[in-house]
Amino acid sequence: MSYFNPYEAYNQVQIETADQKKLILMVYDAATRFCREACTAISSGNVQYKGIAIQKAYDAIAELRKSLDMERGKDVAEALNKLYAFLGHQLTLANLNNDTEVLNSVITVLTDMRDTWVEIFEKETVPVD
Repeated sequence: MSYFNPYEAYNQVQIETADQKKLILMVYDAATRFCREACTAISSGNVQYKGIAIQKAYDAIAELRKSLDMERGKDVAEALNKLYAFLGHQLTLANLNNDTEVLNSVITVLTDMRDTWVEIFEKETVPVD
């Protein structure tokens, strides 16, 4: 028996109506949030949720990776592809070793990347004279 969850419905509407730029930022936010949740789970000894949170972070990064346009993006897309692969590897290590330091490093990279995207998107919306 399924039930109506207004929070999930709201999130689904947010995703379905977001433009591509907002979606990118939402995925970065999700990956970061799941890494933080994994850190909390490790600290509290909740091994089961740690694995779930890390898998969700990994899935978010995989979505970023799948969204790359390797033909149009060329060198930038290739560099991002390598970075996302590295972050995925780091998440695997953090999961195997219950390592919050590695997770915090992933959070730092994700946060810096998100900030960079925000700057890029802001420059795109500024009219050039």
